[in-house]
Order: sequence, then structure tokens, then C-alpha cells
Amino acid sequence: MDKLRKKAAARLTKMPKLTDAMNRQDIQKLFEELQIHQIEIEIQNEELIRIQKNLEINRHKYVQLFEQAPISYVVLDPVGIIKQFNATFMTLIDGMALKQSGQAFADLLDKTDADAFRARYKAFFKSPQGKQIEARLKVKKHQFLDILIEACRQEAGLNTDHTRPTEELLVTITDITDLQHAKRQSQKALKAMQKKESEISYLLEAARLIIEQEDFSRTALSIMEICSRVVGATFGYITLRAEEGKDEHVLFPEFDNISNREYKKLQKQIASLEQETSQSIQADYINHLPISGNQNSLSPGQLCPRNVLFAPLVVNNNAVGVMSFINKRSDFTNTDIRIAEGFSELVAIAFRNAHLQERRQTAEKEKVKLINELTEALANVKKLSGLLPICSHCKKIRDDKGYWNQVDVYIQENSEADLTHGICPDCIKKYYSDMDGYEE
Repeated sequence: MDKLRKKAAARLTKMPKLTDAMNRQDIQKLFEELQIHQIEIEIQNEELIRIQKNLEINRHKYVQLFEQAPISYVVLDPVGIIKQFNATFMTLIDGMALKQSGQAFADLLDKTDADAFRARYKAFFKSPQGKQIEARLKVKKHQFLDILIEACRQEAGLNTDHTRPTEELLVTITDITDLQHAKRQSQKALKAMQKKESEISYLLEAARLIIEQEDFSRTALSIMEICSRVVGATFGYITLRAEEGKDEHVLFPEFDNISNREYKKLQKQIASLEQETSQSIQADYINHLPISGNQNSLSPGQLCPRNVLFAPLVVNNNAVGVMSFINKRSDFTNTDIRIAEGFSELVAIAFRNAHLQERRQTAEKEKVKLINELTEALANVKKLSGLLPICSHCKKIRDDKGYWNQVDVYIQENSEADLTHGICPDCIKKYYSDMDGYEE
């Protein structure tokens, strides 16, 4: 204030004195004008002080709002350099070393996201309204947060040379790590559900094959091929346990480039592993089988097992066979076991249905045979009814073919009666009169 007074006094000494040419009245009037002007200046000064205090209060509120806002704020210049940031942003990056100014915001992002941010920043700065950028923000060494970037443009204030104010970008950064995690979990659950739906559709397709089953071998191989597609096996086959006195039966699918000879050769290589599955009645897999020879030197049509999965066919708690799946591109898993067990149950149902069908057909044949025998017997019994041509002297009976037969022979052939021969009393007297002591 003293400095300002000295400057005013110095200027006054340089100005011409007017009091010598003024009368007392003029001086009085000038004095009053000066007093009024002084009071106006004091009023203006008080108003300026009040406005200055309000500006300080508002500035403090703005600083507090900027610094303590629950949202991370970063101010960027037109080329993406950080000009300012708030305390919330520092908390978000967990105190990671950050320059107060002069650091590119893209340097804080994951490399892939940083390249994408730099490529988009010019257009983003020009028109940020309604645009969002998702990126991964470095918070610690090898640790990142998923963030959502939104922004609006604002004036940075007058430049030092009072030229047109430059513009800057007020960026809000929202931590969406939990949201992204939930999103990924939802996508994972959706994929799992879609996979389940796919498995169910394949199971329904296999079940339809059982309903339409006419031949067990075709049905079983079709179900096995469906299961191979689901678990990702390259090929497979079905081994049916040998019945007593019979050889083991193996069902091989038809491939243009693979012969039954190759299948049988493969089946011999892993027969002992199949036997273990059959005995345990538990599905199992073996990855990374030891490969004999150089697999790259195999000719087309040759089979070399790298990994295998076995699923037993269980009927009445007994393994009647084994489904074998060979050479999945990746390793077999417990999920593959669960899927294979579902399809093996369907093959076991088809096997049981085939045996029931066979027993029913055998019973039908036996029933038809019995009906035919009963019909023939009934027809023969009917021959003894009605008029029978019998000789009045020798008592022989003429059959349908015109031959004369003894009565006992005719009755025995045309009825279910069994005859025994004896002698009646009259014939004894007539033909054996010398027999004494006979009593009726």
C-alpha cells in the first residue's frame, strides 16, 4: 500500500499545480469531489475484496471437489500429456511413481491398450462426448486394473500473453475391474451353458438312434462317433466282452483311409488298458502314451495312439464292453470322462435292448413253433372223430392215404394215447383153454 502511495505522490509532483489559479469556492468544490471519489473507491475496494474472498472460497471448493471427488480425475493437454490429477487417481494407482506434469497418460496403460489409446486420442480429444475407452491401467508391477475412460473438453484459462485460451481434456477414470470380472464370469457361464446345450443336443441325437434302433452294431458305432465329436477324439472303436465259448467282438467304424487291420493292431496295443477299465467298471483316460517309433514317419492309414480314453459299457453292474477314444488334439480331461460315461450308458441301453429284442424274437419263434405243433396235434385229434372206415372182419382201419392199419397203430399215430397190450378173459378161454387157475 505504501509503495502504491509513493508512486501516486511521484506522479502528482510532475503534474502542474492548479491551486494558484483557483479561488476558495473552487477549492472547496474540488475537495468535495475528491471526498466523494474517495468514498466510491473505498466502496469499490470493499466490493473487490468481497468478490476476491468469494473467489477464494469457490476456488477452495473447486479444489476440494477436484481433489476429494470419489471419481478419479486427470487433466490432459491436446497431445495427451498429464497436466493435473486428483488424490483419488493417486489412490487408484496405489501410489505408483508419477510425475506431476510432463508424463504421457498412455505410459500408464498396458502396452496394447497404450498403442490403441495413442491411435484414438486425437479423435477422442476433438469430440469426446458420448465416447468411452476401456483399457488396463498399471497400478503395481505386473498388476493392472480394468478402467473406463470418459472425458469432456474445457478451457484451460488465458495464456500468459493474453491470447486465446487453450483447451484441455478433463478425463474421468472409473475402476470397472469387478464389472469386467463379472462380465468375464458371465461369458464363461454362458459358454459353459452353450456347451451343455450342445452336449444335451448330441445326447438327444444319440437317444433318438436308440429309439430307431434296428441293428445294434450300427447304432453303437453311430453313438460312439457322436461322442468322438463331442470330446474331440480323432477315432475310436467298441470292444464287446467275449461270451463263454466265443471270441471277443470288436466294432470298428468305417474310415476310408484306415483298415480293420490297423484297428486290430491298435486294439492289441491297448488291450491291457481296456481290460483294466472293464474290471474296474470306471471310465479313465491316459495322456501322453509312450509312442513307439517316429510318429512323423507314419504312412497314411497307420494309427499311433498318443492319448486314450476308456468308458465301460455297464449292464446290471457288469461291464459288457468298453468304448475306446483315441488321439484327442489336446489332453483328455475329467469333463471328457463325464461326457463319455453319458454316451456309454446309451450304448449299454442299446446293447440291452438288442439282447431283449433277440430274446423276444426267440420267444416269438418258439411260440409260433408251439402253436404249429398244437395246431397239428389238434388236427390229428380231430381225425378220430366222425366216421372211420373199419373192416368188419379183421377190424383194420383205413387212413386218409388209403392204407389199412391195425386199430392200435392207427390210434397211437393219430392221438396222444399210448396203448398197452393184454388178453381179455374171452380170448383166454378161446385161445388158451388149457391155462388153469386164471381168475378174472
